[in-house]
Amino acid sequence: MSKTWTLEDVTAIGKDAPYTFYVPSNSVVNQLKKGNSVKLMFNCDVENEHGYSAERMWVIITEVNNECYKGTLDNDPIYIPDIEYQDLVEFQAKHIMQTDIEETEEDIVGKYFPRCYVTSHVLKDGLPVGQLYREWPSEEEENYSGWALFSGLETKEYLENGENWNYVSLGAVLNQCDRFISLLDIEDFEHEYSWDDSMSAYVKI
Repeated sequence: MSKTWTLEDVTAIGKDAPYTFYVPSNSVVNQLKKGNSVKLMFNCDVENEHGYSAERMWVIITEVNNECYKGTLDNDPIYIPDIEYQDLVEFQAKHIMQTDIEETEEDIVGKYFPRCYVTSHVLKDGLPVGQLYREWPSEEEENYSGWALFSGLETKEYLENGENWNYVSLGAVLNQCDRFISLLDIEDFEHEYSWDDSMSAYVKI
């Protein structure tokens, strides 16, 4: 049987979605040695009943040579037919999506995991965040940040239509437009901010 799987370059995913897809920092990767465990993403096109296109599995490192590694698979694949537990896997630093070493740098994925409401103008149509408002989070809505994000071009009718709103992580919006990121650390509720082109900054309104 010819090889059915390839390893995903997770650093490319991390660059496209830095606020929602965690990739270990260089300081963590540089600490990896024989005996450490890392998680890799194995892509596979083989049709299966689960509908999977990839499996995320752990590998125990047996050899390190600069940014090239060898290790043994520490999981039993669910559907990939030509690899099994303890098989040898060769990989590079760009394939490592998780390690057993504690992260030393700020976890921005976790920081911006709290949810927000955002219009489809921003999330789906790709318009920048032109206005944002923060209310006091309700205890009934777990992980709700209190933020509502708009393009500023929505009509009243548009905003009153619930189908035009999305409930996602702050990180999902930041992946598309992160110019408002400095406001997220401000403990300021019940205020609205609007983007001012002349100042290239948000102003409180």
